[in-house]
Amino acid sequence: MKKESSSQPYKNRNYIRTLVQSQLLMELNLSEFINSNQLIKMSNKYSIKGHSKALEKSWVQLLGMGEFDGIWNENTFQEFISPIERQKGSKVILEKNTVIAATFASAGMYEKKEVGRLDFVVTHPMHRKKGLGKNICIAVINHFIEKKYKKIILQTEDWRISAISIYLKLGFRPVYTDENLEKRWQKIINTYFKDFKIKSIKPGK
Repeated sequence: MKKESSSQPYKNRNYIRTLVQSQLLMELNLSEFINSNQLIKMSNKYSIKGHSKALEKSWVQLLGMGEFDGIWNENTFQEFISPIERQKGSKVILEKNTVIAATFASAGMYEKKEVGRLDFVVTHPMHRKKGLGKNICIAVINHFIEKKYKKIILQTEDWRISAISIYLKLGFRPVYTDENLEKRWQKIINTYFKDFKIKSIKPGK
């Protein structure tokens, strides 16, 4: 197999995640990524690591706490983590070799281009509000910066207000893909983020 350039993403259809039309979409333009969005200082008991086989069982258990659609088990995890590029970019935060925060690094087709994608961002309920969610996102964003991506996207749900707050602080912006999703975003913004100066995006703009 021809070796890929380090600046080019590995082409693997399992690495390219299609958009879920019913979910909210957010976009981060890396040229506008705020330099101050560096890793938050964490307690010495936490450490950021990449994927390894030894951490998979703990990672699966954490995903089960994320209230995601579908079922996470050893088989579904192995299928999802199998693409080499996802293995290279995905990150976890550990406490005593236990995964307590994690994010997969995927890619997505958006505006006819391949862009980076944060997938299944999750933090253990007992370790939230400590900056771990922001740190794990930044760790994967830095991977995409190294891979020369220009944009990063993610998808989320209306009720994940704490997560949306983190994404907004990182510089992600709501994307209005249709009228219905625009209304849903407006409801969230007007209810929870009135004081935010939120710039929205319409695809192609």
